[in-house]
Parts: sequence; C-alpha cells; structure tokens
Amino acid sequence: MSEIKERLAHVMDRIEEARKRSPWHQKVTLVAVTKFHPLEDMEEAIRLGVTQVGENRVQEMEQKYKALTLPVTWNLQGHLQKNKVKKAVAMADLIQSGDSVEILQEIDRRAGEIGKVQDALLEFNISGEASKHGIPPEKMEETIRTVKELPHIRVKGLMCMAPNYEDVEKTRPVFRKAHTMWNEMKKEFPEGQISLLSMGMTHDFEIAIEEGANMVRIGTAIFGERQYHQEESKA
Repeated sequence: MSEIKERLAHVMDRIEEARKRSPWHQKVTLVAVTKFHPLEDMEEAIRLGVTQVGENRVQEMEQKYKALTLPVTWNLQGHLQKNKVKKAVAMADLIQSGDSVEILQEIDRRAGEIGKVQDALLEFNISGEASKHGIPPEKMEETIRTVKELPHIRVKGLMCMAPNYEDVEKTRPVFRKAHTMWNEMKKEFPEGQISLLSMGMTHDFEIAIEEGANMVRIGTAIFGERQYHQEESKA
C-alpha cells in the first residue's frame, strides 16, 4: 500500500468517526489540498477516489489544470489577487476565498465576460486575526445584500479558518460561530443554495466536523509534509 493510500484511508476513517460524533451526522466532502505537491500525487489521490482538489495559488492551479487528464472538481481556496481573478474563474468550479466585496465584484465581472455563473463561498475572518483574510462577521448582512445583486456569482455557503492553536479544542468557538452564521445565510438565499460549510484543515478538521462542517480541506495528513513559503500556512 502506498503512503498516500494509507494516509487517505486513515483520514477517511477519522472523518467518519467525527461525523458520527457530530449532532448533525452530516455528509462530509473531502477537498484534498494539493498545493506544493506534484501532479503525480494529485493523480494518485483521484484514482483512490478523491473527487475534489484544492489549490491556494492560481499559478500552481493553472499548471496542474492544463496537465491533468482525470476528472475532478477544482477548488481555489487561497487569497485571490484581483489580477488573477480572470484565470481563476476560467478554471475553478468553486472559489472558496470570496474574502472581500471588491474581489467578489471582480469575480462577478470576469465570470460575466465568459457567460459563467461562478460558484463561490463567502470567507469570513471569524477569529479576527490580523494575519488572516476574510470579511469581518459584522459586515455579513451588508456583504450579502451586495452579493445578491451580482448576477454571475452563486453563493454556495461559508468558509473560515480557525487560529492554529496548539490545543485544537480552542478552535470550537470559531467553528461554532461559523455554523451559526451559515444557518443565518440560509435565510437570505433561495432554499438549498447555501449548502457548503467549509472549515477544518489537517490539524483541526475533526473539531470542525463535530461543530457542523460538511466540507474539510486536508493536505498534509494525506500527502505528507511539504516545503512552505513563509507566507503560506498549512492546510
């Protein structure tokens, strides 16, 4: 058994156990985060049953997107610069990092140019950390009002990142607040449209699932450690 196969099986077992502990027993979608890992690792994961992959940088996504021949759903989850939106919209099935009104408006504009309705998540900086991108929670209503007027974006839910606490139990209040906000969002959009609550990464995904996440973004626990640039954080 390959290392990736072994790790992936272990991750899936942990997801299932956390799902059982969750009061909602929700179905959980795994996004395998392939940033800084070679195309071969992505291909192996897909052959092992992974249906969604996540990239943080448009440039790396573009390289893999052009080379990959296997079917997969592409998630872009890293902070998106305005000058990269055109390429992102051309490739991503889901942009998770809708982290400001300005970037959401640019996504809408670029999607309109190619006749696409882009699925996206609103990313909120629930912890309030200065190092994290995201919409301040107190601007949720204002942001929703604005984005509802954008015809080429379909908001599918909420994304957040918790602080990288050594004691992962400390992440619970962040995930709990995100779950509450996600339920509030459901009241503002057509029934069934707000379906994704993306939270939880390698170090905290089990807590996130217990608090209601139905999408987790996991890289290191599947693919092993990788070389990080200083500005990157583990997924």
